Parts: sequence; C-alpha cells; structure tokens
Amino acid sequence: MFRLLVATKNKGKIKEIKQILSDLPLNLITIPESDNDNVKENGSSYLENALKKARQFAQKYNLPTIADDSGLEIDALKGEPGVKSARFLGEGASFDEKMSKILELMSDAHKRTARFKTVAVLYLPKEDKYFATEGKVEGEILRKPEKKEGSGFGYDPIFMPDGFNESFSMLGEGIKNKISHRSKALMKMKEIIQREFLGGEGMVEIKINGKRLPANKYVYEVFEKVIMALVDTLKDVPEIGTIEIKIEKEKS
Repeated sequence: MFRLLVATKNKGKIKEIKQILSDLPLNLITIPESDNDNVKENGSSYLENALKKARQFAQKYNLPTIADDSGLEIDALKGEPGVKSARFLGEGASFDEKMSKILELMSDAHKRTARFKTVAVLYLPKEDKYFATEGKVEGEILRKPEKKEGSGFGYDPIFMPDGFNESFSMLGEGIKNKISHRSKALMKMKEIIQREFLGGEGMVEIKINGKRLPANKYVYEVFEKVIMALVDTLKDVPEIGTIEIKIEKEKS
C-alpha cells in the first residue's frame, strides 16, 4: 500500500484530505504530535510555501509527502490577504480576529467578489521530484460571519461560494469537499497518484486456464501477497495447466 505523509497539523485540513482521498488504497500518515518542527510559510507564492512544507517533512521522515498552501484573494483589497492569509495580522492572530479585520476593511466596499486558491504538492524525497496541482473557487465576502459549529475552518465563515446562499462553514463538509479549492486541487492530485503510483485505470489481467479475472490495476499491489499465495497453491493442482498474471502499464 502506498504510504503518504500529510504535512499539516491542522485537524480540519487533515480530515478534509482524508475524506477526499478515502477511496484510494493509501496509508495516510500524519505528523506526530511530538514533532515541534514548524515551517515558515514566508514564500512569495502558494507553490513556494507548499513545496517548502512538503520537502521539509518528506526529507525528515523519508516518505512521499503531500502539502498545500491556500489563500483568500479579495478584489476590494487588491488580492489581499492572498499568499499571506495564514499570517495575516501576524502568526499569533486567531482567524476570528483576522475575519473581523477583513470585514472592518470592507465595511464600505460594494464589490465583494473573492476567491479561494489552493496549490497542492506531492514531493518524493528519494527522487527529489514533485508534482503540483491548483484549485480555485469563486465567491464573495459576506458582511458578517456565518459559522456552524464543527464545520469549516479558517476563513470559511465569511466566504460564500458562487451558486450558494450560505458560507462554506454553513454548507457543511459534504458539499464543501465537492466544490472547494482544496478539493479541486486534491482531485487533480488524486489522478496523479493513481497514474504514477497505483497503476492508473488500467486492468490487472489474471488468467486461470484461459479464463480472465479482471480487476482495477492497483489491486495487484494491494493484494499481492494474496495473489501470490493463490498462485503458489494452484500450481500444484493437476487439473490446472497454466496460470497467467498480466500487468500492462498505461502509456502516458
């Protein structure tokens, strides 16, 4: 099973990532609570920050690592806080304080259009190689926070996505995980993981006496021991002449 480290301690983000990638045969590993390393997200772009986080923890734990950086870009504030969203008003400021300040700055603003952006990075320490994807969702800034306990985090309570009449927080995780910026970036990353590490959408072809038993391609890795045990058992059965397992890698 493909082991993947999630480079964040944000419980809301971890939960969201796990839900989006839940149907893949992944062993998602989180950073231990005892790990006090912090990555300074002082880059000039989302990609720079995400790559910095992914590389640092990937090299530390010697595991493929996924990280992301997100930002809220508000047109009335000339794109701010943007890449500085996490450290807006300083590292110690709470998101309630940040949202209050943003609403104060926008008290007279008629144009309230905004967007969330995410760049996700998957870094491979052995190859010193990374994959990056981007997601974006358009919407507007509400005039006051709309918050549902246990749903949403960060700036979610003041952001209403296009096509809805409630904040990200009020919409709940089910809807948010289908339409959010992070969801869009992770769905693209999901395709990369499937193609590069889980064999893509190709088929595993297992033949016993010429009869085909097709399965999704990553099944071979997930159930390798079971398949090999089956082969080892069947090879001594006189009625079975040949056993074939055929794996074809998709052409990129």
